[in-house]
Formats: sequence, C-alpha cells, structure tokens
Amino acid sequence: MLLSKEIAVYLNLAACKYKQYISRLLKENGIDLTPEQFLLIDLLWNQGAMSQQSIADTMQKDKNSVTKLVDGLERKQLVVRVKDKHDRRSNLVHLTQKAEAMKSATKEKGISMLEEILVGISEEELKSFLDVLAKMNQNMSR
Repeated sequence: MLLSKEIAVYLNLAACKYKQYISRLLKENGIDLTPEQFLLIDLLWNQGAMSQQSIADTMQKDKNSVTKLVDGLERKQLVVRVKDKHDRRSNLVHLTQKAEAMKSATKEKGISMLEEILVGISEEELKSFLDVLAKMNQNMSR
C-alpha cells in the first residue's frame, strides 16, 4: 500500500476510534456531553463568552454544526445565548452557573482521558507527531 494511502487510512481510523473512545469515557465518568460538546465547553471555559461565528472559526466547523452544538448545550442548561451589546445581529454564547460548577472536575477527567490515549508514547514522539499534523493542516489550508 502506498505510504500516503496508509496514512489516510490510519488518520481516518484514529479519528473515528478517538471519538468513540472519548464518548465511552465521558459516559463512564458521568459526563453528559458528546466529544464535540466537551470541546465547545472547554473552549468557553478557556476563552469566555464567544460569538457563534468565533466558535465556528476556532473549532473549524460550519455555522450549522455550531448552532446544533449550542442548541444541545442549551437543552442541558450549560450555555445561554445573549445578544451582543455591540452587534445586535450577533449572539454571544455564555456558560451558565451549572457549566462553571462542573469545570474543575470535568477538566481533570478530560485530561486523564487524554493521558490514557497517550500512554507509552514519548514526549519526543508526541512533538514530532504534532509537527507533522500541523504541517498537514497547513497544506490543507492552502
């Protein structure tokens, strides 16, 4: 098999397995979030309130996908949309007290989940892998 084809197969396989694995671990740890919802909540914990467009740009998702993510988090009472005072055409997505209350324990569990995935991989290997992924992402952004 061509090396480039093998890389494509393993990237796709790893992405699918990653999503399934994180979904299972979130459920096992009593965290009622999808992997994408977890990423969005974590983004808001780190950045504070953001417009849906900024979320879409940061997460590299289309606006419809972000709308669905925010809708799901609203149903779980973890975020609210608030009209932007500076641009009434835009909403800012804010975390609720419920989301803030789960921040510490959820972030800690999230970090331990990622550490489980990276067991047996040296820091040097991880840095090389990250460099390669960054270059691939840059090549696809042209």
